[in-house]
Amino acid sequence: QLTAVAADVQIISSLEALAAGANAWPLSCCNEAPDGSFLAIRTDGQVLAWGGLACSESFRKELTDFCEIRATVGAFAVLRPDGSVCTWGKAGYGADRSKVKPLLEADVCAIYATSKSFAALKRDGSVVSWGGPRFENFGGDSSRVQEQLQEVREIKATHSAFAALKADGSVVCWGNSCEGGDCSRVAEQLKDVRQLCAAQRAFCALRADGSTVSWGVVAEGGGSYMVQEQLHSVVELSASSSAFSALRSDGQVVSWGDFLAGGRTCEEATGVVKVVGNDCAFAGLRHNGSVVTWGDAKGGGDSIAISAELIDIKEIRPFFQCFVALRKDHSAILWGRGKAPQIFRDVVSVAVTKFGVAALNCDGSVQGSDDEWQGVLFDTVKDQLNEQVLDLHVTAGAFAAVKVDGQVITWGGPRYGGDSTSVRDMLDPEGTNQLA
Repeated sequence: QLTAVAADVQIISSLEALAAGANAWPLSCCNEAPDGSFLAIRTDGQVLAWGGLACSESFRKELTDFCEIRATVGAFAVLRPDGSVCTWGKAGYGADRSKVKPLLEADVCAIYATSKSFAALKRDGSVVSWGGPRFENFGGDSSRVQEQLQEVREIKATHSAFAALKADGSVVCWGNSCEGGDCSRVAEQLKDVRQLCAAQRAFCALRADGSTVSWGVVAEGGGSYMVQEQLHSVVELSASSSAFSALRSDGQVVSWGDFLAGGRTCEEATGVVKVVGNDCAFAGLRHNGSVVTWGDAKGGGDSIAISAELIDIKEIRPFFQCFVALRKDHSAILWGRGKAPQIFRDVVSVAVTKFGVAALNCDGSVQGSDDEWQGVLFDTVKDQLNEQVLDLHVTAGAFAAVKVDGQVITWGGPRYGGDSTSVRDMLDPEGTNQLA
């Protein structure tokens, strides 16, 4: 999602592009992504890029505007306002679109991604897919079901498969058959579907009557046999990397899949109004503002030590193997990561990478920490973050802070986009229009 801030600056990181493209399991993929990047588009049309997946100079000259950016773990796809798509990155991860290029020159309205392939949804409801290794199907080859890919409304993705929800409530799948790309076992049940949800190697569908249907790797959420009788009156689905949770209309939550990733139903999960999952655990927000968690204890599944602080919560955000709860009094509580909980006072938001934490304070300053990371450390830039910061964004291993005047400050691993010195002279507030 693009976040508008002052000075017409917009920012989205490669990790955020990955999350938007998959609509699922992206937090798990941070461990698979070896690098990350940021883009900056100046008002004069010049494109700047830095980080391990920075695009080439020739590509930057072609890219002058965009309305959507999506990513696999090794490539980017950009949707332009005219409905065309361009790509860059590693050929085997979706950057090579040569076989479908004529189909991507107009009328594309959305892009989705598995870990190594892309799928484009066109305005007429048809789908174009491409990418992936030469002898493996990560969703880039949809020829087996191409005739069925009509009147598609939405697409979700696992690590290596796509599932398309059609206007009539039916579902079409393709990609790795072991990870959700083959739904023939449950095809007769996939009718009147209202929501699709994806874990890393399994899908789950919510039907109009409140029942659910799951397929993919059974041990990772693809089989809900043990709890099937409890899966009724479901109103919303959520996923961790290898488990699902179903929120029922009575406020109870039913979970299944990998026990180490939250796949065991928590008896305390009652009165819940919202459930979110990270890589290995779930957190439920109750109607009274309290929080219940389950799953891997070190990854955020155990919040007993800070239960007294988890009151008046308005939102819970998942990051990798931790959670951040935002309170109504502008406090934020971070737990998980195998570390002691942290409490931040008077903050707007908290962002987490694999190597550190940063909090945006209400006064526009930033407080941060580094976990023995040998990149561009927070201490080296903190004097520039004492005021007028409006937004924080992250890749898997770097931060970017956008200030009121459009200035961008980065820190973290150089290959993740934390070192922007190569474009610092050109990355000035007067010339910058958008950041990605």
